Amino acid sequence: MHSDELDCFYQVALCGGIRKASERLDLAPSVVSRQVGRLESELQIKLFDRNSRNMTLTPAGQVYLNYVESLRQNRKLVLEELDALKGLRTGHVKLRTIEGYAAELAASTIATFRRQYPGITFELAMDGSDQIMAAIEAGRADIGIALSPRAASAIECAVRLPAPLCAVVWPGHPLAGRSTVSMAELLAYPLALPPPDTGIRHLLDAVARVDKLELAPALVTSSIAAMQAFVRDQGGVAILLGVSLHQQGTGGQVVGVPLSDPLLGRTALEICLLGRRRLTPAVNAYLRHLRAHVEGRS
Repeated sequence: MHSDELDCFYQVALCGGIRKASERLDLAPSVVSRQVGRLESELQIKLFDRNSRNMTLTPAGQVYLNYVESLRQNRKLVLEELDALKGLRTGHVKLRTIEGYAAELAASTIATFRRQYPGITFELAMDGSDQIMAAIEAGRADIGIALSPRAASAIECAVRLPAPLCAVVWPGHPLAGRSTVSMAELLAYPLALPPPDTGIRHLLDAVARVDKLELAPALVTSSIAAMQAFVRDQGGVAILLGVSLHQQGTGGQVVGVPLSDPLLGRTALEICLLGRRRLTPAVNAYLRHLRAHVEGRS
């Protein structure tokens, strides 16, 4: 089979028909149809179900599409590796992080990395820790930064950055002058907490179960800015990463109080990737840059 046959098959599978595929390939519809027919003859199996409007993949066609996509991905990796030998001029990196300091860390290191490698592009999305792990496993993200994520056999931690949680209060709050505060003590005040599918909330719920505490937050939000505004306007208490407060600088509008619960004082941001996945040169280079930045700060 030839590359033109594979290209025609791939585009027809994506477009669902000969005409759209021929427009993408800049070929006559008859040529595309002939190439697909030739491929089916060579394989001696039907790849598409045809009707007057479109073409849909048969089960065999879906298997073959998976094969073609793996060929295209391997070709992309080879080309990127060859280009890396010329100086890492192109490439793309997909990142997923939790909101706040992790996202700022990613954005900052992307900026400094691109000063050396301006041809590398990035995609940065924010999500909960569970969704970040799922995106890495599914190949939708190359690198993820999550808070003490749940263990997953396919995922490995490349770098670990200690990031203890703290209670966030306004300066005049009764807890503001304390050296530490427990989760049990925080229940006396309205709480602003992240959603149940986030890393922080997993940890808080775990402590609550062990200590037989009932969490009934007054505000549930994934927005760190919203939680800080809730605290700043004396709505209650939030629980956030202490590093977020130090990094952002809050102008004295809110203050952090360390939590006394041991589990919450040992939390860390973990830079994760799929252990069995072959990384592209661009991802490898950025991961080295990110690791150097984090280890330089610790």
